[in-house]
Amino acid sequence: MKLKYSLTALLVSCGAAHGANLLTPGDAIIAIGFGSESNYPGAESPDKLLDGQTNTKYLNFGKENSGFIVTPGSGSSVAQSAVFTTANDEEARDPANVSIYGTNDPITSLNNGTGNNENWSLISSFDANLPGARLTTSAPIDFTNGAAYTSYRVTFDSLKNGGGANSAQLDEFQLFSGLGGAGNSILGAADGIIAFDTDTNSSSSFPGGEAPRFAIDGDTGSKYLNFGGVNTGFIVTPSGGASVISAFTMTTGNDAAPRDPNAYVLYGTNDAITSAENSGGDSENWVRIQGGTLNPPAGRGVAYDSESVANSTAYTSYRFDVVGNGGDGLMQFAEIQFEGTFIPEPSSAMLAMLGLLPVFRRRR
Repeated sequence: MKLKYSLTALLVSCGAAHGANLLTPGDAIIAIGFGSESNYPGAESPDKLLDGQTNTKYLNFGKENSGFIVTPGSGSSVAQSAVFTTANDEEARDPANVSIYGTNDPITSLNNGTGNNENWSLISSFDANLPGARLTTSAPIDFTNGAAYTSYRVTFDSLKNGGGANSAQLDEFQLFSGLGGAGNSILGAADGIIAFDTDTNSSSSFPGGEAPRFAIDGDTGSKYLNFGGVNTGFIVTPSGGASVISAFTMTTGNDAAPRDPNAYVLYGTNDAITSAENSGGDSENWVRIQGGTLNPPAGRGVAYDSESVANSTAYTSYRFDVVGNGGDGLMQFAEIQFEGTFIPEPSSAMLAMLGLLPVFRRRR
């Protein structure tokens, strides 16, 4: 009998243990790396999309699933239409299907990262229908949207000829507050803008004596080190079963403070783990729980402040992505511990009390 965890909060209130350590030595844990495929020439950076000049462009060698994240300096806005300007050459590189997302989270995604550090809401996905003529502005694309956002993510889902292009490119882009390109222009030349690609290449590797298992061995004299640096992490499956995480703590490694994690994203899943060691860690369906910044202590082998996790859902496995550190090419920490509540399968008496025994019996 497999419990569906929609009753998690109720079961916790009925007597399951609170504040337990969820990780123990011997739990299944693997290293992952998820470096983005995003890459652009220095003279064709994403800010060229907003410079108002039709003789410059943004080009990304990541091709499909690359794009940009932009934060308007004017603040929160409601976007209802968009226009695109084609670049100077090779029509095959033009975006075909495009998706636009919005968020009110602070942007912690890194330039040339995966662009997934924030909670993004899909505004619209559409065929951009870009003209074949070069350096030409498209007809406005309208979309139904009444929500205000502080940042936008534009993804090039496909290209006009992805098989024949070596990159994606666009000359100019603009969002408007009204339909048909009317209203206020939302984006300006001084706005913060970064490149991303949701496709990843794994760069994860580690020394045998500094494997992920040393991060949960209870010994601050050992550590987990990953040569991939930022955009590496781990997947762990607590042996105690499904749990609701409520906090975590980390401990700094023995050397090189710039290797200390200072930004993270935490995910959960109830899928069986099929991702391989040192893979991108994306074989499962992961649900983003929380992300944010961390403040590493100066000392070595010293615990960070406990980080609270706002979560009420039970998961059988967790993924912890390190998305920032002090700039060192490596990533390390001595220990990590998740705190929370293991969710036991309810007894027949509990189910009868809840009036759910017949329902669960039918699921046998």
